[in-house]
Amino acid sequence: MIKKILFFVLLLLVVFIGIFVFNTLTFKSKQPQVAAIKPIEIGQQSVINFQNAIRIKTVSFEDTSQVDTTQFSANLKFMETTYPNLNKTLKREVISKYSLLYTWPGKNPSLKPVVLMGHMDVVPVEEASLGKWKADPFGGEIKQDTIWGRGSVDDKITVITVMEAIEKLVSEGFQPEQTIYLAFGHDEEISGKEGASKIAALLKSRGVKAEFVMDEGGLIIDGIIPDKSIALVGTAEKGYLTIDLEVNASGGHSSAPGKETAIDILTSTITKIRTNPFKSSFTTPTLELVEYLGPEMPGFLKAVFANKWITKPLIQKEYEKTDRGAAQFHTTIAPTILKSGFKDNVLPTVATATINFRILPGETPETVLEHVKKAVNDPRVKITPRTESQANPSKISSSQAKGFLAIAKTNKQLNPDIPVSPFLLIAVTDSRYYADITDNIYRYVPSKLVGYHDVNERIAVKDYKGAIAFYYQMIKNLNEIK
Repeated sequence: MIKKILFFVLLLLVVFIGIFVFNTLTFKSKQPQVAAIKPIEIGQQSVINFQNAIRIKTVSFEDTSQVDTTQFSANLKFMETTYPNLNKTLKREVISKYSLLYTWPGKNPSLKPVVLMGHMDVVPVEEASLGKWKADPFGGEIKQDTIWGRGSVDDKITVITVMEAIEKLVSEGFQPEQTIYLAFGHDEEISGKEGASKIAALLKSRGVKAEFVMDEGGLIIDGIIPDKSIALVGTAEKGYLTIDLEVNASGGHSSAPGKETAIDILTSTITKIRTNPFKSSFTTPTLELVEYLGPEMPGFLKAVFANKWITKPLIQKEYEKTDRGAAQFHTTIAPTILKSGFKDNVLPTVATATINFRILPGETPETVLEHVKKAVNDPRVKITPRTESQANPSKISSSQAKGFLAIAKTNKQLNPDIPVSPFLLIAVTDSRYYADITDNIYRYVPSKLVGYHDVNERIAVKDYKGAIAFYYQMIKNLNEIK
């Protein structure tokens, strides 16, 4: 009997090892098999144009009365005069005073068009942070072969590199097979409701159904594969929800506090919410990331990724070592604002807090709110979702459709050593407004970037030029990919 059990266990082990080895050996690369090409030459004038764009202070403020509209007007003039060939060839429309929609007619009107997006506004620079900047945040300076300033990363990099690429293509007499729209909003940093939202609504009213939309999002990063950079293309993005918590309680003198003050109740409520996390799961983009990057991994790591049928927990545990990695697997909970009290010896009667959630595909603002209410379960706490600050997770775009294939092919041609992969974008972009006019939205900036919304925002000159070369080649590739 014991021999039979041992034989059976040994047989299972052999089968297990066989499956493990077979999966590893057949775990083939999903990268396009195309030859590397030399990128186009980018002249110094293109760099100067980017510097000049950064010097225009198109800063968005939540309080719109602080917005300097003369800067946004100057930006429109800059976009018109800096790219004369583009503006002669493409139809130019100004939307909501400061956003731009360009139409580049294709040779074949029966083909679905493509929308290339970006936004021209930037976040403010805090006065208190100026001393931490190594260059003028609106100077567009070049130091150590790097361009510094607001917008060099988010998101004038996209707008200007697209314009530079198309200016060159137009000057060479190139015409796309399918119509290409350039959609550049002016208020992404404060909602996009006057820019991207209005442009998308206009295209929808004209019956436009796009092949794909491409916006900011993923980028070229290091650290996921040992000794190798990777290009992450967002095939989906999380949803979001912001809720406000409010507690009303008895006040009084601080010398005689009750068992629970308004602040006590509020802080314990936040703790309840934070200690009741949402269920973790692998979404389609995260599973695809494993499939695309796994074959590029060295040795044992490749075997782990090849056998996700049994190694999923190990993969998840590894990625959850970082906050950004962990955010790929669950809806996140982030308390962001806490207010209460006005004097050190007075018990406050009101305490409020704001919590922001970034919602994993498969959940909704409604399911998140229900989860929160169950976790809190306290009638003393008023829970109010902000109607203007919620959105469902996006649809998941195909990694087999023309848009992704064009991005992957172009990346492989210009950066043969950098594999490309789908992934889940944990932030939110203006592309969400375009969900009604396309089934496929891709979120990718073809470059390495430093300093999103931070001090010392910057990009290397070579990476800026590389982004221009990418859009130039990708637009050409669109004529070849069916």
